[in-house]
Amino acid sequence: MAKQVRTVYGSALFSAARDSGRLTEVREQAETILLALNENPDFLRLLNHPEIEMKEKADMVDAVFAGNADPLITGAISALLEKGHGRELANVLERFTDLALEEEKIGVAKVCSAVELSDDQKERIRKKLLDTTDYTSMRIRYEVDPKLIGGLIIQLGDRVVDSSLSSKLAKMRRDLEAGC
Repeated sequence: MAKQVRTVYGSALFSAARDSGRLTEVREQAETILLALNENPDFLRLLNHPEIEMKEKADMVDAVFAGNADPLITGAISALLEKGHGRELANVLERFTDLALEEEKIGVAKVCSAVELSDDQKERIRKKLLDTTDYTSMRIRYEVDPKLIGGLIIQLGDRVVDSSLSSKLAKMRRDLEAGC
């Protein structure tokens, strides 16, 4: 059910923002709201509290977002609350953001390496990702995991390229065990 709510509401917000020509602005606001929700989880708990009346919740949404967020976002938040799906707000905004970034040709990647990468290495990775995809820009989050021993793991959407030394060693071990 949660996945369905995320998909239906996130897709509806995406369509409305795209059709109104405000996709980038609405996406940027949704990203800001997501950051705020992550920093203030009590606000989401308050919006979902069963003993708080819907009118009070609507007043809170108006007080916090009116004039600060696009009416498409406030409308989506109100609709989620009215239907009892307030707990899915962050998931809906994440789904919307994913769809918007894809539409805007902005790729989102995670690169994991055994050691901190230099600026030159990061730039080469960014350029390679742009050269091998249809994206016009790229957001890349870099992480360090010494357990990789060497190499990289690059995740772009649902695609993963694992060239880490640890996975190569694990494959060799499996192959050796299978041969015995």
